[in-house]
Amino acid sequence: MCADRAVVRIENNRRGKLVQVPDRGSTLARPTATSIAGGYLPLGAHLVGSVPLGSGEEVFRTLGERLGDRLRRLPDGETGPRADWIVWQYPVLSSRTQFEVAPPAPGSYRALPRLRLRSAEDAEELRFGSLGYADAAAASYAIFAPLKRDGLVPPGARFQVCLPTPLAPVSAFVAVEDQAVVERAYEAAMMTELEQLLAAVPHDQLALQWDTNVEFGMLAGELPVWFPDVKTGILERLIRISRAVPPEVELGFHFCLGHDEQAERHVPADMRQMVEVANGLAATLDRPLNWVHMPLARDRDDRAFVEPLRDLRVHSETELYLGALHGGETPERTRERIATAHDAVTEFGLATPCGWGRLPPGLVPELLDAHAELSRPVADPDRRTGFAFDWGGFERIPDEDWIAQPVDSFGLHYDTVENHGWYRNLDLTVEQLAGDLREGQVLIDYSGGTGILLDRLRLRIFDRQVGMLIVDSSPKFLRVALDRFRADERVAFRRLRYLKDERRLQYVDEVLPEGFVADALVSTNAIHLYDDLENTLRAWARVLRPGGRVRINSGNLRNPRAGENEWIIDETVYVVHEVATGIVRTEDRYSAYRPVLDDEERMRAYLDYRDRVFLAPRPLEHYTAALESAGFAVEEITERTIEADVEEWYAFLAAYADAVLGWVGGSAKVDGGPASEEAAADRLRLLHDSLAVIFGGRETFLCCWTYITATRA
Repeated sequence: MCADRAVVRIENNRRGKLVQVPDRGSTLARPTATSIAGGYLPLGAHLVGSVPLGSGEEVFRTLGERLGDRLRRLPDGETGPRADWIVWQYPVLSSRTQFEVAPPAPGSYRALPRLRLRSAEDAEELRFGSLGYADAAAASYAIFAPLKRDGLVPPGARFQVCLPTPLAPVSAFVAVEDQAVVERAYEAAMMTELEQLLAAVPHDQLALQWDTNVEFGMLAGELPVWFPDVKTGILERLIRISRAVPPEVELGFHFCLGHDEQAERHVPADMRQMVEVANGLAATLDRPLNWVHMPLARDRDDRAFVEPLRDLRVHSETELYLGALHGGETPERTRERIATAHDAVTEFGLATPCGWGRLPPGLVPELLDAHAELSRPVADPDRRTGFAFDWGGFERIPDEDWIAQPVDSFGLHYDTVENHGWYRNLDLTVEQLAGDLREGQVLIDYSGGTGILLDRLRLRIFDRQVGMLIVDSSPKFLRVALDRFRADERVAFRRLRYLKDERRLQYVDEVLPEGFVADALVSTNAIHLYDDLENTLRAWARVLRPGGRVRINSGNLRNPRAGENEWIIDETVYVVHEVATGIVRTEDRYSAYRPVLDDEERMRAYLDYRDRVFLAPRPLEHYTAALESAGFAVEEITERTIEADVEEWYAFLAAYADAVLGWVGGSAKVDGGPASEEAAADRLRLLHDSLAVIFGGRETFLCCWTYITATRA
């Protein structure tokens, strides 16, 4: 890769461009081995997994700051219960009632009781629940993503998850005669764990490492084996579990010498078995093998030990990392080991032989310094710190009155829906947009509100230089979004004003300069609110380039493929009215609100206001026909079942209580003044009681969300 950074420009300066900005510290050039003075320096560094720090966040921040330009991947340090590799899996196994405990076997992994199956029936019934790895990864990724978005994690680094091969806990904790049976059950549980992990972490942000330890003890004849051909059996297992990893996820292996308190349990005569296993994986996997980590034994620094590296046959995309750096050694000793290895293999990265989890925390700064001193920066084309999005003269923040207004409490209250479980409806849309958007493109978030979607999108595409324009009619919502994104030069804002004479909102092209062109437009949880639908969609077409894509989602369309038990979420509002009417007529504590039920004129006024806020659901065909009439080709329609929490939905409706149940105490929109404090409290109580009746006291209910993809023809 050329060290010179190009400037990528977009010719239409109303759309924006990518411009060169000062480098913030990442090194994009790739020095060659011969250009390094004082001997060979490995290319980049690899962290095996565990780091003895207090939390995953501390690990991400510390390693990102100290080794950011050396790392392609960042683990969470396996802190807390996971610090001692697989020991935390012992209670996962021992908690199964099918096991009984027996004394430790000679030479077993740690002085832990061995687990035996009680009977043949127990063997048949053995199943494992959660192993804990997926939950830990999801929690750590929730920390990793904001840090990466905010530049505290290297922009090109992936989140690294380290998993033991299923052989490891089985071999370590289960009696030999039962290992074959237990392995099948444990491997099935690990594959379920992997599925959950893959669902929790975006594939293009994930790197998965299989920790391969007991396999080399078996190959060395130091551990008992329950399958006949040891090498073939090991390769079959490694290939089987690796083929479950999608190719978009980076895959690597940590080969281990069985470190225990940093003492190597099985040290072979040389690296031949490691090389043979790596060659077997490279030749057989039908997906990329992204890296292999091999330890260099502390006391085996002779050339004979590393000589088999000359026979390593992996593909060009496979990175090799050698564990040449041992904690507590001098840099000179590590340089000698690096130089010996370099005689056998041309290029490799630097690592320690194993994780750092059992090392004293005080040794971490020394290890970080040694990795930085004894390696050189990696070249990563994803590190685009030399580019920034420029709106090309388009004013990000318009000079309008809402900009100077204080943040409104209603806007802040609405923004709390971001934390509601039913907002998982955004997950698919975020993934779709992440696949659609390229550097330098412009996205319009129509009805973008407080910026909930864009905040999640930024956690998905991180520093990708995409212009994002929030368009909304609510100054209260936009004001919240402004505080959220003011410092992000990629995000711009426009308000749609209500034109009283024409009795409509402005169209999107009326708030943008002539010639403004966007590459994509998204509308989430809003299209069902557009009463001027066809003209709104025609305005979308006017600002999108030919082939520009529209992504729409809504839980308020009548989708014929919805399940019989799936709600249209806003229809709960109409049912609330019916149920609340019955409660008021029958429960004396609400008797003060009975007269309005018999006042048809006033009741009609309240229901008309409700119907303007919560429009009656229209069929899916209404929207697809409108899109086609406006010049769009509908590409795909899909749906998802979303589980909504009743209490969270109550909290959302409470913000609109004067529209949902305005007849309880009165509504400012109908009566010119708000309900009294007492009536407002009664209204919320009645709303809560009505939802409890509707859902029979259940905590959740199911909704159908519809997703429409269309392109400008």
